[in-house]
Amino acid sequence: MTTHTIENYIMETTPQRVVDRYAQLKEYARTHDFGDLDEDVVVIDTETTGVSFKHDELTQIAAARMVHGEIKEWFVTFVNPGKPIPEDIVHLTNIHDSDVADAPDPEDAVAQLVEFVGASYLVAHNAAFDKHFCTKPASGEALKHNVWVDSLDLARIAVPRLKSHRLTDLVRTFDTPVSTHRADADVEATCAVYRILLAAVATMPNDLVSTIAQFDDGENWPTVKVFKHFAESDGSSFNLRSLRYQTVGRTDHRPRVDANDLASDPARGLQFATEEEIRDAFSPTGIVGRMYDHFEARDEQVEMSEAVNEAFADSVNLAVEAGTGVGKSMAYLIPAVLAAQKNDITVGVATKTNALLDQLVNHELPLLSESLGGVSFCSLKGFSHYPCLRSIERVLKAGPGMRQVQDRFVSQAPALAGLLSFVEQSEYDDIDALKIDYRTLPRYEITTTSNDCLRRRCPYFGQKCFVHGARLQAECSDVVVTNQSLLFCDVAAEGGLLPPVRYWVVDEAHGAENEARRAFSMKIEADELKRLIAKVDSSNANRNIFLRAERRLTGEIEVSDERVRDSLTDEERALAEGTGLSGGDTLLFALSGRAKRAGDVFAAAATEFCDHLSDLLYFDVPTKGRGYDQVDIWINDEVRASDAFAHLVGLGHVMYDAAQKLIKACSELVGVMEDVKGAGPIQGEIASAALTLKDLLLACEVILFDGPDTYAYSAHLFKRKNVPHRGSEYLEALMMNVGDKLNETLYARTHSVVFTSATMTVADSFGNFTTSMGLGTSEESEVRTVQLDSSYDFDTHMTVYVVKDMPEPNNPHYLGELEKLLIGVHRAQQGSTLSLFTNRREMEKTFETVRDALHEDDLRVVCQKWGVSVKGLRDDFIADEHLSLFALKSFWEGFDAPGATLKTVVIPKLPFSKPSDPLSCARQQIDSSAWSHYVLPQAVLEVRQAAGRLIRSSTDTGNLVLADKRLVSKGYGKVFLKSLPSSNIKVLSAKEIIEDIRASREG
Repeated sequence: MTTHTIENYIMETTPQRVVDRYAQLKEYARTHDFGDLDEDVVVIDTETTGVSFKHDELTQIAAARMVHGEIKEWFVTFVNPGKPIPEDIVHLTNIHDSDVADAPDPEDAVAQLVEFVGASYLVAHNAAFDKHFCTKPASGEALKHNVWVDSLDLARIAVPRLKSHRLTDLVRTFDTPVSTHRADADVEATCAVYRILLAAVATMPNDLVSTIAQFDDGENWPTVKVFKHFAESDGSSFNLRSLRYQTVGRTDHRPRVDANDLASDPARGLQFATEEEIRDAFSPTGIVGRMYDHFEARDEQVEMSEAVNEAFADSVNLAVEAGTGVGKSMAYLIPAVLAAQKNDITVGVATKTNALLDQLVNHELPLLSESLGGVSFCSLKGFSHYPCLRSIERVLKAGPGMRQVQDRFVSQAPALAGLLSFVEQSEYDDIDALKIDYRTLPRYEITTTSNDCLRRRCPYFGQKCFVHGARLQAECSDVVVTNQSLLFCDVAAEGGLLPPVRYWVVDEAHGAENEARRAFSMKIEADELKRLIAKVDSSNANRNIFLRAERRLTGEIEVSDERVRDSLTDEERALAEGTGLSGGDTLLFALSGRAKRAGDVFAAAATEFCDHLSDLLYFDVPTKGRGYDQVDIWINDEVRASDAFAHLVGLGHVMYDAAQKLIKACSELVGVMEDVKGAGPIQGEIASAALTLKDLLLACEVILFDGPDTYAYSAHLFKRKNVPHRGSEYLEALMMNVGDKLNETLYARTHSVVFTSATMTVADSFGNFTTSMGLGTSEESEVRTVQLDSSYDFDTHMTVYVVKDMPEPNNPHYLGELEKLLIGVHRAQQGSTLSLFTNRREMEKTFETVRDALHEDDLRVVCQKWGVSVKGLRDDFIADEHLSLFALKSFWEGFDAPGATLKTVVIPKLPFSKPSDPLSCARQQIDSSAWSHYVLPQAVLEVRQAAGRLIRSSTDTGNLVLADKRLVSKGYGKVFLKSLPSSNIKVLSAKEIIEDIRASREG
């Protein structure tokens, strides 16, 4: 296999040494023997009626006995599950009820399998699934004693840099037989992949393999036997510090010049591209022209690039709306890169989505660098996106244990092994693309936060550290690409998270206000409190930071007897004398004792506070259904005047006072460690706990005690207790007007910020955007605006249908009529339809009816239900030209389905925020026109984003169906219609729309 071929399946930032290693695996597998791992194994796959361990049953079992890579014999049988096979499963596996009608039941089928397998090793892709269904019948009891090797675990550990570890993608990566989602075909594919994965383990560093081999004895994680087979005792031991030194070594670190220094130096000043340089860049022989085959210059792209360059040169801000097809990424990258290279400064780009961030870093910027003869760039995200080596070292020392996942316990070993392998094969990558089971190894255990980072006290600080190493790269780069979240967090933190960048481009800027608001918000979060409690509660001996300080520093602290006397109370001195301690140890134990007592008091107060958060559920409007398990309650004057809130405030005061005393105790303890060699890590942990406590004090003051009217206040709570939830319960203060704050911070310390998006204006006006972002209200926030139409012919390629005879959404007949419309549209379009909902319950109810009706037309539609992978839905939709999808907000923007894969977008209801939304409620209280000032413009932009899913190239065509009658019955409907990219708008009855779509498709 050539390196060039395999690179298509590997993460783009993978080091070349790792790419070369992967490229050799197929040949290594062909030429090497793997002993008993390959002498007699049975590779198995099952198909079932679904994925529920409790409710689903087998429909097919396939197994092949493999010896040294050759299949010697097969066992394949259909299985009668005793229940109908769901339609989605039929489509996936092509196994029908008629196939299994005369097949053995699970008990008999598994009995035959047991006889075939004997004592052989069993190999399966996601072995826990196959093992469960093969041992569920009583006849499968014997299979519980076989060794089950999971090829999915092997893939995630040995080749963690692959973009996907699904069996279908593995066979493409290594050019082996293609899986077809039938058990027999999947077995054949797994047979080929298994030996390649053995080769991948064999070529991992031996010290790492030996470390993983010690994670388990095989009882809880049988796959460890593969690592035990390859582990060699050559005296080497795995060491994270030496590993990072070998991986990243030492490189020259020359930070770029701060543009502020150049601007204040009359002899140098700042230089920017000329108008001629910009225009030349977009000529067929220019920088951009050389990047693409069949390049065609676009006037809109050149105009935008010139506007960005002028804004940089004049030190003013800019808002640019650039329609689909303008090519805005290159339009801003050209002036940005030229400014960086002419002045030896760093410029920044901030995106809303990781998809665009990856697109810029992995595609646009490499192409630009090749054309320009070199551009240095890197991506940079927040602390929690990167592995923290100190945290990983702590997990390693504790050793992998078992974690409860739903109703069973699962080993942490595969996740920890995959993480270590990723670290070995990475330089400064974040872990967003790392595919391990975070239910067993939560991200917060292997990452850190800005408060918790020890910085210079950490042994990994500098180039070895993922976070700070990435930041060092950013300081030396022409372009740093980050996300809006980190940009605004840096603004809120008054710098320190990002290099001193004075020229920013904020792409996907329609989401910038919300990201800025999140950065300036304050929270009292239950999960964060519980993590803090675990550090300071003395009953948690292993994690308690004060007990760890005692164990680590006993005998290390040297202080004068006078200082000891001055620092201790009479009671503490008497206690110390009774234990025979003296000097530094006396002081250490006295101060840590104070801290432990203060920690226990705080832990009790914080626990009590968390337990009573749910008292505020009294103010929620009762609702039914799983989709409403999470509720947001506006904390208004009525809530603040209630007994429940008063009680919570009282508990908050107790917690506040305890936190103050704990901060003092932490500060005293940190002080005595100042000159102690080796005390840095534990000193840093105690100091970071104090910082977190100080943040808590401020949040309590704002949310509980003072409640200034510059914020909107809410409680995010769960109705059902003692069940798994995503996220945490919290109280929050959301800043009402982020524009004023941005004026004081972002615009004051930058020369120019360029905001750009395909959707910024409402009815051709930038007013809502500039007001919300605080632009044009001061000298620093001076702004220019440029609106550039798309280069695509939307009027010809997009037809907008407005349904005039639908009941309004609050009408009891609305859902019934919507179901009829959706059935008709899907039949008329024959698939390739995306229906975008704002309400989960309405989506799921409508889906059931529409799916059943379309079944007889052989049209398949799927739904974004709870627990369904969004990525999987996206991939399936793009792969199947006739598939239709019911989806929620995650598909309203950032989803590209090119060409014939998407022909119609249906929006059943205008996406107005809920009337109970806390921010909207607070705004309405102080502005009687808040709905038209905030809610309406936001809904218009979301509809424009949804419409943007439809036409992604100059040849795409499609229909946008707006099923909300309010577009014609309410005055604000004109604002929506005027803001759409196409003026080809037809206001028709539901029946007429269905017929028109059918005629257009057939014509």
